[in-house]
Amino acid sequence: MLLTTKDQLVSLAKKYLNTNLKRYIVVGGFAYVTEMMVIFFGVKVFNLNNVIVVGISFWVGFVVAFILQKLITFGNLDKRFHIVGKQLIIYGVLIAFNYLLTLMAVNIFSKYMSVYLIRTLIILFITVINFNVYKIIFKNTK
Repeated sequence: MLLTTKDQLVSLAKKYLNTNLKRYIVVGGFAYVTEMMVIFFGVKVFNLNNVIVVGISFWVGFVVAFILQKLITFGNLDKRFHIVGKQLIIYGVLIAFNYLLTLMAVNIFSKYMSVYLIRTLIILFITVINFNVYKIIFKNTK
């Protein structure tokens, strides 16, 4: 029985990782690298305050992630204004919550740890929640 359960779990994992979850992770990784580059240049080149630079990187990541999650992860190619507008509004509300959480965490914890680590931990936390919400927002209506 245990072998069957293990085989079923492996089969389920393979099936699921070959769909939206795999693309979600890749797109999220790309958005993460983009954000970290913005933070790096903001801090090292432009000498910006941690909270300001994370705020900027957050919105750059917002645009990159919205476009790529919609098109690549969930294959939602619907470009009708009212559909994209509705998706953007719902996505924006979720991201606004994530944004406030991020700024609050940076403000509280940047005295104790790296801004890169703080942003990474927040991203990991919200990634799990966001995936399930994104499935609803970008439901493919083909």
